[in-house]
Amino acid sequence: MIWSLLGTVAKGAVDVIKTRTETKKLVAVAEQEHIKRMAEGKIQYEIAAQKQMDNSWRDEWFTILLSIPLIIVFLAVFLNKPEWVVKLKEGFLTLDELPDWYIWALLAAIGSSFGLKVTDLAIKRFKK
Repeated sequence: MIWSLLGTVAKGAVDVIKTRTETKKLVAVAEQEHIKRMAEGKIQYEIAAQKQMDNSWRDEWFTILLSIPLIIVFLAVFLNKPEWVVKLKEGFLTLDELPDWYIWALLAAIGSSFGLKVTDLAIKRFKK
């Protein structure tokens, strides 16, 4: 009885190892096909660039950066620091004086981080 149980466990372990090996082979073949299609121009550059950014912290960084004003406002209310809101408003008024090209460059960087094509919007805006 024990030998039968050990045989079943061993067979199950071998099947798991075979399945993992087959999965790795299939993934490798899929990656090769993907690279071939990219070389032939069948896959858009944007898709490849998006995959490369999977491990990037850029979008998280922009999310944190864009959340700072929100955090300042709430902290100002909870900590009874109205001067923080005044300074924040002064900062935004100063940002409003920046050149358009800088704002559009910043929007393009943030948009590309989130997968948006802000550059197309900027080009349309400047053609007006």
